[in-house]
Amino acid sequence: MASDELLERDDALRTVSRALEGAAAGRGAVALVSGEAGVGKSAVLDASVPIAEGLGMWVLRARASQLDRRFGFGVIRQLLDPALGRLEGRERERAFAGAASGAVVLFDGASSPDMPEEPEFAVLNGLLHLVSNLSETRPLVLSVDDVQWADVPTVRALEFLARRIDSLPVAVLATERNAVAAEPSGELDAIRADPQTVRVGLRPLSRESADRIVSEAVTGKPDRDFLDTAWQVVGGNPLLLDLARREIVANGLRGERAEADRLTGLIAPGLAPIVLGRLRSLGPETGRLAVAAAVLEDRIRFDDLTALAGLQPAAARNGLNRLADAGILTRGGTRFVHELVKAAVLAARPASDLDRLHRMAALRLRARNAPAGEIAVHRFAATPAGDAEAVLDLQRAAREARRQGAISVAIDLLRRGLDEGAGPPELRRELLIDLGELELRALTPECVARMREALALGASGEEEARARAVLGQVLILSDPPAALNEITAARATPRGRGADLRLEAAELECLLFIDGMGERREERYREIAAAPSLSAVGLAHRAIHEALTGEPAERVVATAEEALRDESLVDRIGPGGPTWNLLAHSLRWAEAAGMAWQMILRGDEAVHQGGLHAAGAFVEQARVYWHLELGSAAQALSHAEAGIEAARGSGLAISEAALNAALAESLVLLGRPAEAAERAEAELDIARGTVVEPFCLAARGAVRAATGRTDAAEDDLRLAVEQGESRGWRSPRITWARLRLAALLAAAGDREQALEVIAPDVEAAARIGAPGTLGAVLRVRAMALEGEQRLESLSEAAALLARSPLVHELARARLDLGREQLTRGRLDEARELLRDGLDGASRADSAALVGELRAALADAGGRPRRERRRGPEALTPTERRTAELAAEGLSNREIAETLWVTRKTVEFHLRNAYGKLGIKSRTDLPEALGTAQTLG
Repeated sequence: MASDELLERDDALRTVSRALEGAAAGRGAVALVSGEAGVGKSAVLDASVPIAEGLGMWVLRARASQLDRRFGFGVIRQLLDPALGRLEGRERERAFAGAASGAVVLFDGASSPDMPEEPEFAVLNGLLHLVSNLSETRPLVLSVDDVQWADVPTVRALEFLARRIDSLPVAVLATERNAVAAEPSGELDAIRADPQTVRVGLRPLSRESADRIVSEAVTGKPDRDFLDTAWQVVGGNPLLLDLARREIVANGLRGERAEADRLTGLIAPGLAPIVLGRLRSLGPETGRLAVAAAVLEDRIRFDDLTALAGLQPAAARNGLNRLADAGILTRGGTRFVHELVKAAVLAARPASDLDRLHRMAALRLRARNAPAGEIAVHRFAATPAGDAEAVLDLQRAAREARRQGAISVAIDLLRRGLDEGAGPPELRRELLIDLGELELRALTPECVARMREALALGASGEEEARARAVLGQVLILSDPPAALNEITAARATPRGRGADLRLEAAELECLLFIDGMGERREERYREIAAAPSLSAVGLAHRAIHEALTGEPAERVVATAEEALRDESLVDRIGPGGPTWNLLAHSLRWAEAAGMAWQMILRGDEAVHQGGLHAAGAFVEQARVYWHLELGSAAQALSHAEAGIEAARGSGLAISEAALNAALAESLVLLGRPAEAAERAEAELDIARGTVVEPFCLAARGAVRAATGRTDAAEDDLRLAVEQGESRGWRSPRITWARLRLAALLAAAGDREQALEVIAPDVEAAARIGAPGTLGAVLRVRAMALEGEQRLESLSEAAALLARSPLVHELARARLDLGREQLTRGRLDEARELLRDGLDGASRADSAALVGELRAALADAGGRPRRERRRGPEALTPTERRTAELAAEGLSNREIAETLWVTRKTVEFHLRNAYGKLGIKSRTDLPEALGTAQTLG
């Protein structure tokens, strides 16, 4: 429909046109057209097509329906299938190049033999890059009608795209009906709330326009009473006005006052009676055809339609024309003029009749090997009837959906398969275990009952191990002993090597995770220490235990190196859990900075190659703590924010708490204590009794000390020390709690107690033998000393830290030693120390330390260099992360794939970063970011 045929929609079309013009110029746009049913939302989308085509844009369209909710990425496939079907050879290869290959599974029915553990994010990222690649040849419009009915993965994909197309020639246009409880409500809410989304609200037509439509339908001049009656019955709803217009024309009404009552009789009963009245007038054959079209919806083949309607082809073609003439179907197709018209057709049929048609449709689709998801939508729509074939169809579709990353759809299909209540016990066991493994992601309470039922149904061997593994991981937060028992039982059941390693990791992580598992934890670690040979997981946990308990750093590094030589630690365990994370921390505690960094990079690579979005939270956490000690406070902040987003998006509440604590520490370093306090004061209930709690307490204690709440800080730090001791932790730098407590006491003048508190750290640091650890301990101990002892301890600390990678702690040591020399009148030595400290703190983006060092240097009569108004600290977290990856040598495409954004977005952030850093190329980035020397 041309835009000039729409009444009172000029403002809406102008808004949509502006969005399209921006997208055509490379400024991606999202427009959401909303309104009540029948208000003309689809007409606005129709009218946008010639506008977009006039701008040289490629318009891809889809319309969602309620049936689509059980077909994972079904609406996305409606959008992109036709476009991809026109591509061959090199063109198709270019479309799926790079990260876009993650979306191949949706369109070719293929998947990698090494399926990602989190395929949904691999597919979402693949779709982003597929759309980006397609838009390189021609600006793109993705138009979705009735998005409130779309399947959850589709809406999640649209939301994923919407946040990342700002620099792409892509527009997302969608319509949604008001007052409909859409299933993917959270994702739709995110699209609505995005500041980049243009909202277009449609209202009913005015009385003037309604009168115009009615007046043009009558054969004479309408009487005012006739027009008043029409307005009272249908108001300004364009759909109902069109129905009224058709009834007026069909009945030859002239618009006279005497016809007002007749008009009421024709249109007052509402839409459904009008539609059904028209169907009755067309005869039973045409009625059956309409019902068949409503059941099959848009995924329709003419032979299916004739079969379900029980008609010959010629009769079916004639019936389609008659339905179009009656305003029920669109001309030249099988699409209903409106969802409400289709709903009226379906509502008039008995449920048993619709069940029969859906089963017929499923059987026809199965006979021609249609995608499992298309078959399953009809199985899902029918009432459960104890059909074993239906269970198999639903199971196949669920496995297809799982492979494609449509996890929520897979869960719904498996639950529906269980409701069907048919098939042998072994089939039900399979459904229960498949479903339990998926529900495990959300720690759904029903998981436990499902796995118990699977075991009661005779699960053994591989199935038994899978069921017990799920039980163990679900129970870890509510019943740790039971969780450990299930994992132990699962380990006793023979499985593949990869599964055995994952269960071994789960067992050890369970022991580490919960405070109350101390006795069994120590027993297990004694076994590991005495074992003549260990798996990669056993070696990793031996290194972790050595680091936590303060064994010599050289031993920790040697054990970690042996663990990492086995590629199964990467291939089978990967970065998505405490084993990987704590091993990276252990290398950092042992001051093996380069080795820890390489491990983090390998984890990051695994995250993005495998689409392991949740695992990204663990990698980012390792990165944050690395930078808090060995790198840049600004980078620590950016990685903490990225990690929190990954944890929150994956439901990892405890990981989010740990990252939030690390983020608060980075804000303290950046000289933003008020912001840090807001973060640190978050409720810690989720971390209580877990390995995460002492880290959160130590961070909160540091923040409270920085904001003058010394009593509360002391309480936090003492509790963190107590929890570390109960776990046997002796390495001073695990949480820094004992060091921070000693510093707090010394600053308050309680030197004797400070020395008592720090004594165990002095002994542990000497045993560990890492220069930075001992230097950090000696620096804090010096705060409780006086005279020559203080100077001697500070001098030794600074010398040791200069041999270590602990850049922040070295700057602190030079600050303390410089102040000490200043009190002794040794101005030259003080100025040299403070200038070196200032240089190091500046490179580490430690604004709080920079401020203290500048003030001390001024007191020493030195002239601090002019404070930089530009540089790394001026970068936003996203710019910083983008620049950091470029500095590591990644191409723009590789950066885009790592950050789940587009190449144009990467180019935009790099341009901004170059300007703020005062450089012209990526070769200058390492020096400008201060990372050139970090790894040494």
